[in-house]
Amino acid sequence: MHKQPFFIGLGLAICTVFTNLSIIFPSFSQSSPSKSQPAQTTFVCGKKMDQSSGDTIPVTAAWIPEKRGHVYFIGWKSEYFNQGGWTPQKRCEQVTQKFQEFYSQNRLNYISSGKHNGYPVICGVTNLGEICNGSNQLFTVRSGSNPDELIRRLMDIAEGKTSEPLLQNSGKQTYIPVQAFLVQSPIIDIQGSRNTQR
Repeated sequence: MHKQPFFIGLGLAICTVFTNLSIIFPSFSQSSPSKSQPAQTTFVCGKKMDQSSGDTIPVTAAWIPEKRGHVYFIGWKSEYFNQGGWTPQKRCEQVTQKFQEFYSQNRLNYISSGKHNGYPVICGVTNLGEICNGSNQLFTVRSGSNPDELIRRLMDIAEGKTSEPLLQNSGKQTYIPVQAFLVQSPIIDIQGSRNTQR
């Protein structure tokens, strides 16, 4: 009986199978996130060149670790609120912090628009059908502006129709699903982002 060649052949067959499996299923090493960038979606206040004016303006953006880049939401250009001490930079910092808080608390499933205290506002809501109020308001829009137009411009960004940031001073309730917006929106370059997460 010559059983030895059988075992040698079986051993060679097993080695061949494992070798082929390692070719089909290569091992992947997960790269650890950069120390300067967070490992989760994080809202930041940064700077971006405004193509229409040539000026650098503050922008609210979101760092998306899977994309290794930023997606932007709002370009803070209007000086309408300056008299109350709300410069574009201050609005960027404060509103970005609200975006981060709402997102971290799972209260930013949708972005919508409405009115609060008679002023047009943009708000973050958990469920479809929710209306804007003082507890979900992200920011106030200039009187006479149409907040629904702002929502439509956000959708244009997500659908790739525009590469311009959403300008909060441009003029029925619509909802934008935030996760879909983060996935679909193009990556942008921003300068000097200020992470609002503590």
